[in-house]
Amino acid sequence: MNLPADASPNLLGALALLVGSRMRSSVSASVGAGGALAEALVVLKDQPGVTAEWLGQVLGLTQPGVAHLVRRLREQGWVERRPGADARSRALHLTTDGMAAAAGILHSRQEALTALLAPLTSEQRRQLEDIARTLLQDEVTDDRSLAHLCRLCDRARCPQCPVHAGYRELTGD
Repeated sequence: MNLPADASPNLLGALALLVGSRMRSSVSASVGAGGALAEALVVLKDQPGVTAEWLGQVLGLTQPGVAHLVRRLREQGWVERRPGADARSRALHLTTDGMAAAAGILHSRQEALTALLAPLTSEQRRQLEDIARTLLQDEVTDDRSLAHLCRLCDRARCPQCPVHAGYRELTGD
């Protein structure tokens, strides 16, 4: 392959597609559906009590789209609505089955990404961590963009999250 002197942007783009494809496949296989359904489960695991409107904004869905999503989540027995912060709002919470489904999604995602990293040496993995931290640190502008970027993250595996650190730096929290 004859690449120009700086192929890193092109290679990063191809790598992003590969990683995204592997994650989508593993997540979809885990719950029998992917996309917003799986993302919603993980978001609600980490952000219990949010409204459907907030969830829709994080996932980039229209009002009818999020209404359909919440209906599907409830039909699966994964989500329940409870009274919200004010009289008009309804808070979304995962059921026990919803928590188990979210855990299954994160487990499948972890297996797929671990397999993808298998050819790397320990030093290469450490370098990748450093590069990812540098690229991710300044990518959030508010709590919704934080939730959007980390919507399929297993937060327990990343205690020093660069995305959250960048958010704290931005907001002074």
